[in-house]
Amino acid sequence: MKNLFNLKYFLKKEYDYYFSFFFGALLVLCLPPFNFYYFLFPSLTFLFLKSYNADSNKNAFYIGLLFGISFFLFGLYWIFNSFLVRGGLYFYYIPFLLIILSLFLSIFIGIVSFLNYKFKTNLYFNIIFFSIFWTFCEIIRGYIFTGFPWNLIAHSLSNFEILIQICSIFGVYGLTFFTIIFVLFISIFFINLKERRIIFLYTGLFIFLLIYSFGYFRLKNSNLEEYSNSIFRVVQPNINQKDKLNYSKIEENYKKIIDLSFHNKMGSLNISENLFILWPETAVLNVDHIKSYFIFNKIKKNLKKDELILTGIFKNEKKNSFFNSVIAINNNLEANFIYDKVHLVPFGEYIPFSNYFKRFGFNFNNLEKGSNLQNVVKYKNLPNIKTLICYEIIFPGKFIKNKDEILILNFTNDAWFGKTIGPHQHFVNSIFRSVEEGKQLIRVANTGISGSVDPYGRILNKLQLNHEGYFDTKIFIAKKENINLETVYSKYKNNLIIFLLIILFFLFSILKYKNLKI
Repeated sequence: MKNLFNLKYFLKKEYDYYFSFFFGALLVLCLPPFNFYYFLFPSLTFLFLKSYNADSNKNAFYIGLLFGISFFLFGLYWIFNSFLVRGGLYFYYIPFLLIILSLFLSIFIGIVSFLNYKFKTNLYFNIIFFSIFWTFCEIIRGYIFTGFPWNLIAHSLSNFEILIQICSIFGVYGLTFFTIIFVLFISIFFINLKERRIIFLYTGLFIFLLIYSFGYFRLKNSNLEEYSNSIFRVVQPNINQKDKLNYSKIEENYKKIIDLSFHNKMGSLNISENLFILWPETAVLNVDHIKSYFIFNKIKKNLKKDELILTGIFKNEKKNSFFNSVIAINNNLEANFIYDKVHLVPFGEYIPFSNYFKRFGFNFNNLEKGSNLQNVVKYKNLPNIKTLICYEIIFPGKFIKNKDEILILNFTNDAWFGKTIGPHQHFVNSIFRSVEEGKQLIRVANTGISGSVDPYGRILNKLQLNHEGYFDTKIFIAKKENINLETVYSKYKNNLIIFLLIILFFLFSILKYKNLKI
């Protein structure tokens, strides 16, 4: 048992791959909904030291690969819960596809550990290199093959409102970079068996204090202004996904969401306030249902002239051509389409290379992709909004480009993923968009986690996973000297952190080849 507390025991070569797999799984516990952030220290430090002291390029790569396989295997298993909902043959695909996905994503961490060994120099420089390599791999992972920027190191700090404020400058990838640097400098200072070099401690503490001070003063000086007399009601019906797919329960599902929408409406509003009701992704299956199902007549009786319902819907333009869309419904049951989803989910909403497969007789019912240049629809009393559907919200800097938009609306349905960690992570991921862009975010889920988040990432309202209900939220605009706040990140997006990483890489590469020692 004493070996469990002996660092030399963990550094034995014969245990490399076993411990790599173990510490990769341990890193998952740093992420939501667990948020055991302190496991960042043993997991990242193990990967750094083991790859730094590897025997060869191959050994370094496999250390990262095994680390990554367990990290993604245990961190992304929830994706395939949707196959359990579909049932049938889908069930048998789960192990195969989960292993393939984990193996592919683990290559990125294998590359990090390989490069850490390849650029081997003194520990101080290698910590910088390792942090750069990891952050770049997260960025690339967010773009390659349509991108999947999930389970980022920065997400482990989502509970620390002060620390995540740095995302308003460098974005979520920047927070990842600074977190890894801090963790490794502090860890190496305390476990360096040869000598405890004080510069490691000073560097780690300097980075932490810099980020903490920035976040503290940003929140202390935050200035929020209420937007007009508009109230948004977020409705989370918590309809089981199998019930959503059951056509015999369509009217029952509609009744549930409409009843929640108008519960105690007048008791929640002042006479001068207008209510905008938000329904989740695909809450309405077909626009014709609005006129054909009698329950929708309740909207006529309860919506005022300038009030709207904004809801997710399937848009059918022609035979076998469907969009995942959002519409606005007024008190006359007139529906106007305001957004078609642009970034579709591979294998969930479309099959990649499906046109190629058609040559061999395979036909797939893919959703259609919305245009990148969709007109901004404006309504009286409704603020300029940026609409995002489902996992479009997880992409930093990709979709939110109009500085005149003061509110981000995210329509989603996480019922596909059941009682797993996925819906928790999806909600946390969205919080970082509000900090980066300096805009309020409202997230409405069928079930999942619905919430209202202010422009500084502070949660104003929240509905938990697998709970039905609603909440009313006002809209707040971040102000600076009576002008709408525009964050540094909103101007430069990911370009700033990419530029910083490139500069640091070349700077420390030059110092490395000049054989400078720290």
